[in-house]
Formats: sequence, structure tokens, C-alpha cells
Amino acid sequence: MEYIKIAKISDFSECRMKSFRILARHVGIFKAEDGSFYAMESGCQHQQADLTLGHIKGDVVTCYRHGWRYNLRTGECLEGDAKPLRRYGLRVEGEFLYITRGPLSEEQEYE
Repeated sequence: MEYIKIAKISDFSECRMKSFRILARHVGIFKAEDGSFYAMESGCQHQQADLTLGHIKGDVVTCYRHGWRYNLRTGECLEGDAKPLRRYGLRVEGEFLYITRGPLSEEQEYE
């Protein structure tokens, strides 16, 4: 699987989430309270509002538009039966964050 450099860890010193565009897709990088990072789709499943404009508490991000909530570790929507956000592979090398060019398949998520 190919990874591309997306950001520096220091880009998250004053914030916990940022949005990026990769191959015309909006991808959010989220920093957990323990300092780990997650990469996933950043469009809310309700109306595609950018989740990185919402607020984050613990492992949950809440959409600023209508309050839909998502677990950052799993991508699971906590509001009804909406499908989970697709996750991207992410790794830290030195001071940089790298993510996969596309979302992970279900099999890759559990490797």
C-alpha cells in the first residue's frame, strides 16, 4: 500500500483536526487525546458537512451543522444507522504524517 506525506505533527500543536484533499476527496486527520492520529473521510454522512469544522471531545467528533456524532477510532456514526466513515491508513515517521491515497478496504482495516 502506498502512503503519501500529508502533514507535520507540529501542524496539530494548537488544533486536533484538519481537512485535506486527496485525489478530489476530503480527508480529515484527527488527533486523539492520547496523541495518536486517525485519518478518515471528513464529510458527515448526513449532508457532507466538513467534520473538521465541528467539535471534538474525547474520541467523538460532532458535526457543526446538525450534531451528528462519529467515533474517531472506528468511524462509526453514533446517530442511527448511517454507514461508518471510511478510514485511511495513517502512519507517523519522525515528524511527518503519511496516509494512504485512498480509503482502506474492510479487510485492510482489520490487518
